[in-house]
Amino acid sequence: MNHQVLLIEDDKELANLISRFLSQNGLDVTTVNTIAQFKTGYSQFHPDIILCDVMLPDGNGFELFPMLKKNFSCPVLFLTALDSDRSQIKGLNLGANDYLIKPIRPEVLLARVNNSLRLSGKGEASKAIGPVKLDTAHRTLICHNQQINLNDDEIRLFTLFFQNYPTPLSRETLFKEIIGREYDGLDRAADLKISRLRRKIRDHGIEGLDIISIRGEGYLLQIPNEPHA
Repeated sequence: MNHQVLLIEDDKELANLISRFLSQNGLDVTTVNTIAQFKTGYSQFHPDIILCDVMLPDGNGFELFPMLKKNFSCPVLFLTALDSDRSQIKGLNLGANDYLIKPIRPEVLLARVNNSLRLSGKGEASKAIGPVKLDTAHRTLICHNQQINLNDDEIRLFTLFFQNYPTPLSRETLFKEIIGREYDGLDRAADLKISRLRRKIRDHGIEGLDIISIRGEGYLLQIPNEPHA
């Protein structure tokens, strides 16, 4: 079954171009042009990913975002002509998975969509390393019969750790893949997300499961009964 894309875009010509290109590359696209249209039919949508314009004729995507996250657990990407740092930071701080500036090459858009799908674990129900199983369908991490319930950020972080294991994740990688921008050497946004996830793991007290810091390299998911750096 193809991944389902919900596109919220008022520029009908652009929406048709995006829909046609993504459809040609194996994605099923449903398009709405206004917030009102979305609200009328949102219960019928079952998206794996949402592309949302910021400037819409009856509101903006930033204001719509809480409703999107309340009703769907999938990644949300802002697609907009607003290219100021302030707008990008606002969108990412709200919790968007990416912020794409128009005009954007179709191939780049497709790559960013596929990357967000990959990081969210869509289409791949579970992954395992040793005794640790990441179940994205049920939004859980299971180890030694103990279960940790995960939110969107935590699923994306664990997916990234699993994909790179046993290589530590650098701050540069975390910023690019999770925060959505290049690391400037000072921003602690990625460290804060790791700190929260590490605290959650330790609160569950699963012996041998942890996130450890590797000096000069970044962060490593420590797996019980598995060697680590």
